[in-house]
Amino acid sequence: MHSCRAGFAFIALVLAAGAEPVIPIPAPGEFLSNIPYASYIDNSKVPEGRVFDLREFGAVGDGKAINTVAIAKAITAAHDSGGGVVRIDGGDYVSGTIHLKSNVTLYIAKDSVLRASRSGADYDPPHFIYCQGANRVSIAGPGKILGEGDAWWTPPRAAAPTTPPAEFNLKEMESTHFLAKRKKVPNRPSPLIRLQDCTHVKMSNLIVENSPGWTVMLDHCDRVKIDRVILNNNYHGENTDGIDVVGSNDVEITRCFVSTGDDGIVLKNGFAKELSRPMTNVRIANCAIRSGANCIKIGTETWSNISDVRISECELFTEEIWPWGLAAIAIESVDGAHVKNITAENISVRNVNAPLFIRLGNRNRWKDKDRAGALESISIQNMKATGIEFPCVISGIAGMPIKGVMLENIDIRYREAGERLEIVNPVPEVEAQYPEFWMFGDLPAHGLYARHVDGLTVRGFQTSPRRINQRDKFVFDDVQNLNVED
Repeated sequence: MHSCRAGFAFIALVLAAGAEPVIPIPAPGEFLSNIPYASYIDNSKVPEGRVFDLREFGAVGDGKAINTVAIAKAITAAHDSGGGVVRIDGGDYVSGTIHLKSNVTLYIAKDSVLRASRSGADYDPPHFIYCQGANRVSIAGPGKILGEGDAWWTPPRAAAPTTPPAEFNLKEMESTHFLAKRKKVPNRPSPLIRLQDCTHVKMSNLIVENSPGWTVMLDHCDRVKIDRVILNNNYHGENTDGIDVVGSNDVEITRCFVSTGDDGIVLKNGFAKELSRPMTNVRIANCAIRSGANCIKIGTETWSNISDVRISECELFTEEIWPWGLAAIAIESVDGAHVKNITAENISVRNVNAPLFIRLGNRNRWKDKDRAGALESISIQNMKATGIEFPCVISGIAGMPIKGVMLENIDIRYREAGERLEIVNPVPEVEAQYPEFWMFGDLPAHGLYARHVDGLTVRGFQTSPRRINQRDKFVFDDVQNLNVED
């Protein structure tokens, strides 16, 4: 796995009528520096197939001309000929909504750019790349897709610190987290890339930067492979999820690098119940994720069932900015879904508030599955976390326990600092609240707080709390069939 150190230099040009270009300088840490592009991107790789060069269809790569029509002509020609590669090469090509079709590869060549228009009038529907009901579609680099996210946000209400405070306080951290967000403005293209009801989908060897909203959405797709993709967004851009997997099956996300302001890789299932279906067989492996929210998350939208998810060999971290990411791994069911058979193993965590957050709740967003959800058969093995601020949390609700959780070989090491705790006794239930690691306030344990669980095995769980710590390592409340082995 790869470690990232400071400084990707991002420059956005903001053009005012009748004025010279203004080059805003983002606050430190908003874009991660020194991303290890060479570890993920192969500049010599070229997809196979008949080539349809964009320039032959009238495209102009000057960074100004809108090439929506030319790109549509090239894609249609490739599709109508039985398939091919639409090559974007030799410049900076601006476009509105691009409609992909079956058997077409959209290929951005080395040193070339596909840039999203900064005008909402150029999008129909509100996505930059959109594909519905297609088979065998692909998006490939090594070139870049630029989302022009700065055109679609307001400035943050406050600048975020670049280093953590000498004393940790949960409420102050939460407040700073929200004050530093760049709020969205209307009509932004989001998700930037939306693949809907497609089969045999591939994204590979690609760089996507500065998305104005969700970056990639796999919406009810089957047999998807995303490999060696770098997603680099503003750390404070609101709702800039990296990859959202929604109602999709047989999905592999491997060897990707994600740096973003919201959840890194997230599995959701239940925006519109009439379109929902069970989601199963999702694999996330060998990824590095820097997130301003949760690095890897199941939830929050969980109306339909999710099962058989495996996460392995991933590095989850925050650098160059504070507050750190919220939870390294969050596993949630709060809208009635049955979420089961979830495995995470060999996970490295660095500078994230909470290593693990598992929540069965009763938000019941669609108001028709009251107290019907389930979380069961969850295994977390071989997780090492450093620079931590908060304990691991596992919490169901009274009468609806989380079932069958195993934590094995967990090593939690806190950031050394002061801490100002405000622990409420009893810890509030807040069963209908939006799930986030801070929802219960400060907790009476420094290692693991577990409540309303049936079947919990804790084996080889080590902690190094702050020197001033006075809390117990474990606190168990309404936990049945408990087995603890240090």
